[in-house]
Amino acid sequence: MNSKKIVASVIALAMAVTVVPGFSQAATAEELAAQITQLQAQLAGLQGQLGTTATTVTTSASAPAACAGISFVRNLTLGSNGTDVKCLQALLNQDAETAVAATGVGSIGFETMTFGGLTKAAVVKFQNKFAAEVLTPVGLTAGTGFVGQATRAKLTAMLAGTATTGTTGTTGTTGTTGTTTTTGTGIVMNGAEGAITVSINPTPANNVKLYEGDAKVAIYGAKIKATGSDVDVQRMTLKFSNQPYSYFTNVYLYDGETQVATSALNSTTVSKVDSNDYEITLSGFTSKVVIAKDATKVLTVKVDVLPGISSGVLVNGAAATIYVGMPSDTSVRAVDQAGLNQYSGVKMLSSTASVASNRTVTVNPSLSADATLSISLNSNSPKSRNIIADTSEDIIGATIMSFDMIATKDTLLVDSIADVAFTATTGYQIPDTAYLVDDAGTVIGTMTPNATTGVGTFDSLNYTIAKGTTKILSIKVDDSLSAVNATTRVAAEDGYQYVATVTGTNITAEKSNGAALLTAKKSGTAASNAAYIYGEGPVFTISNISTTKDAYAVGASSTMSATFNVQVAAVTGDVYVSSTSTVPFVIYYNTAAGTAAVSDITFTQPTGTTAVGATYKVSAGNTATFAVTATVSNATQGVGTYDLRMNHIHWGHVSTSVTTLSSTYMNGDSSWISQATYLK
Repeated sequence: MNSKKIVASVIALAMAVTVVPGFSQAATAEELAAQITQLQAQLAGLQGQLGTTATTVTTSASAPAACAGISFVRNLTLGSNGTDVKCLQALLNQDAETAVAATGVGSIGFETMTFGGLTKAAVVKFQNKFAAEVLTPVGLTAGTGFVGQATRAKLTAMLAGTATTGTTGTTGTTGTTGTTTTTGTGIVMNGAEGAITVSINPTPANNVKLYEGDAKVAIYGAKIKATGSDVDVQRMTLKFSNQPYSYFTNVYLYDGETQVATSALNSTTVSKVDSNDYEITLSGFTSKVVIAKDATKVLTVKVDVLPGISSGVLVNGAAATIYVGMPSDTSVRAVDQAGLNQYSGVKMLSSTASVASNRTVTVNPSLSADATLSISLNSNSPKSRNIIADTSEDIIGATIMSFDMIATKDTLLVDSIADVAFTATTGYQIPDTAYLVDDAGTVIGTMTPNATTGVGTFDSLNYTIAKGTTKILSIKVDDSLSAVNATTRVAAEDGYQYVATVTGTNITAEKSNGAALLTAKKSGTAASNAAYIYGEGPVFTISNISTTKDAYAVGASSTMSATFNVQVAAVTGDVYVSSTSTVPFVIYYNTAAGTAAVSDITFTQPTGTTAVGATYKVSAGNTATFAVTATVSNATQGVGTYDLRMNHIHWGHVSTSVTTLSSTYMNGDSSWISQATYLK
C-alpha cells in the first residue's frame, strides 16, 4: 500500500465518524476522545506497513502445539491446573529469557498442567520483560507471578501470532502477523470487538426504604456482562422519576467495595428532561472498571439522604416514592479491545409505577420521632457475692452491677443519669464514690452518693449511643471501711450490702436533631444483685457439682448424691470453717413435695488448710477446695424428682466463732444447684 492510499484511508475513517447520522450530535467529549484513540491505533498500524513504527520488532510469536484450542479466560496462580497452564509453559519456553526450565520437567517438550514454583518464576521474568504492557497499565513495577487480566491479554496476543518485543510501549508494536495497542482505557487493544449486556442486579432488592440522614445506602445495581472481548466501562447514566436533589445530597457508583464515581446532586449536575425524568451521567471513573471477556461485574448506585426534607416534599410528613433506573438502552458505555464504544442499558418503561425495568425507593421522615432508650440488667452482671476489703480496709473499684442501654431508631447523646440509688436502710452500705464505666473500661462519670439517702447523679456524660446499638455500662465503687469502723475491720459492717438501682426515666438524652428524648420514650430498670461487704473474709465459688444415683432395687429406697466442690478464698485475713460435717455447709433437697435441709452431709479436710481445734483454717491469701457430698433418699419424701442445692455457708474470723457469720448469696443461684434426678 502506498502512502497516498494510507492517508486516504485515514481521512475516510475520520469522515466515517463524522457523517454517521446522529452520531456526532450524541457523542460526548469523552466519546470523541475514545474515537480519536481508535483512529490513532489504526493509523499506527498503517504506518507500520510503511516501516515507520516507533518500536522495533525482534521476534514473531507462533502458537505452540500445546496451545491448540486454548484461550486464557481465567486467572492463573500458584496451584492452578489445566491445559491452559501447559499452554502457558509452552509460550514461556519459546523465549530463553522466560523459559520455565532448561531441561527436565517444565522444559520444552516436557511442559505440565501444574502451575508450580518454576512456572511462577518464569511468569515473573515474562512480566518484567513486557512490563510496559502487563505491569504499568495496572500500576505495578515488578512481576508478581500472578497471571491476571493484563498478562492474559499479552499471552492471548502471542497466541494470535502477534510479534513481541521487550520494549513494547503504549503506542503498540507491529509485526508480520498482527498489531497490539495498549491505550488509556486500561485494556490491551488487540483488535477484538466486543459487546456488553446490562440487566438489573437482584441486589439491592426492590423497595429500599430510606430515612432522612441515611448515608451511602444502595438503591440500584446494574449487572454488566462483556462478550467478544474485554471491555472498560466508562460511563453510566441514571434516571430519577422525581427531582433527586429534593431528597438526596450525593450519588455514588461502586464496583464491589470500591467507589469509582461520585457526584453532588443539584440543578447543575442533574438534567431535567420532563417532570418525571431527571438524569445524571456518572463518568470520569477514579478506578478502572475492566470486565474480562465472558465475565460479569455489578455496579451499585448509592445515595446520601438529606438530613431534613420539607414536609411538603414528603407529602405532609408521609413517605415519598421515587423510581430509579436508566433512561435508555444505551445508558452504559464501555470501550472494547478494538477501541470501539459499546452500549447497553435497561430503559425505564415507567416513571410512575413499579415495573421490572426500575427500582422503587421510598424516602421516609427521620426515625428520631420514634427513638427510644431502654435499660435492663446485663446478663453478665455480677451475681450476689461477697466483696472483701484490702489490708488497708478499703474497697477499690468493685463492680456492683452492669446494665444494657439500648438506643433505637436514632443516635442518642446521653447527658446524665439521675437518681442512681444505693439502698440506704438498715443492713445496707452507701459507698464513698461511684463510677460509671463503659464497655471499653473508660470512666465516663463519677458521683458521690448522698451519705443519708444513698442517691446521686452521673452528670455531664456526653456519651453517644448509635442508633440500633447496645452499650454495656457498669457501676463500680470505692469505699473505706476504716471510716465506718474505727476499731476493727470485722465489726459492724460485716455482711452489709451494696444494692444499686438505675431507672430509665431518670436518664436525660438528646436525639440527633438536638431535641430532648421525651420521658415516654425512656423505659426500664436495672437493679443489682446484693454484694455483701466484709473488712476481711472469704469469697465462695462453686467449681463444679457431680451427681450420682444408686442402682435401683425392688423394695428398697433409691438415693442420690451430689458433691459440691466449693472454693474458699481467704481474700483478706484468715477464714475458719467448722470441721463438723453438718454445720458449715447447709444443703437442701428440693422436690415437688417440698424443700428441707439434708442431714447426710460429709467432707474431709481439704489440701491447703490447717486443723485448728474443731475448725479448718484457710490462711489469708490462699484458696482451698472443699468437696462436700450430700445424700438424700426417696424414703424422705417418696418417689419423685430431686435436686440438691447449697443454701448457705457458715464461717468465722476466728476459730472460736465459726457460726456467727453466714454467706447466703448462693441460695437459689442455678450454678449452686445439682442436676435433677428421678428416684423410683
